[in-house]
Amino acid sequence: MSTVVLLSTRRLPPTYFDQVREDLGDQNITIDVVGWVAPSAWVADKVNTFTLIGPGRMPAQPAPEPEPVAEASEEAPDAVIAPEAVADPDTVVADEAKIAPAASEVAAATGAADAASTTAGAAAASPPPPAAAKPRPTGAKRVVKAVEWRARRARKVAGRMLPKAIKTSAPVKFLRGQRATSDLGKTYWERVLSRRDVMATIDKADVVVALDAGAIWAGWNLGQRKASTPVVLGLPAARREFDQLKAPAGNG
Repeated sequence: MSTVVLLSTRRLPPTYFDQVREDLGDQNITIDVVGWVAPSAWVADKVNTFTLIGPGRMPAQPAPEPEPVAEASEEAPDAVIAPEAVADPDTVVADEAKIAPAASEVAAATGAADAASTTAGAAAASPPPPAAAKPRPTGAKRVVKAVEWRARRARKVAGRMLPKAIKTSAPVKFLRGQRATSDLGKTYWERVLSRRDVMATIDKADVVVALDAGAIWAGWNLGQRKASTPVVLGLPAARREFDQLKAPAGNG
């Protein structure tokens, strides 16, 4: 069974690995991933290993679907009333006479509680006293604050002086993107090189594939270190390498 190690600095969905197997022409291929960013969802059933070397956490395993619960019948059995549960009319009249004074007492207590609640609400609605003013910095702190303020103002003025058409132009965006990619590529390679588990996984690979621009620098360095293992950019080049591995010896 062939093994491929994918180097990636982008977020990959689980369906991407199905596409990898299809593009490489082998559904039984073993896939190990060294990712800077965690996948978008659970991938343990799609790859052999996914080693996250960047920030963040791996997605949690989805919870199993709950089993269906049988619905209870809405029909209730006929209620049976015991004869002794039915009150005598004379008893009901006597109870009503006892309840009337108690109800008047409850109403008086409720009115007093409402009045107290209204007074408390009016007190809460009054605005709190204003907070004391923050003391201004003095001495060395005042000098530091003044320097920071002037630096921020200088940056704002410099940004306004540069025309918006230049800041948003394609060449400037390209240069910014290249710089960000270069910084990420170097950081990614340093992290790969410092992880023994990652290097051990790469040592077992038949082909190593750098999937994006952020992983190119790591792929190039691995190609210099491991001349016996093909290190390529993109899946089409990986497919050619796997086809050569499967070809009978002597067919060139």
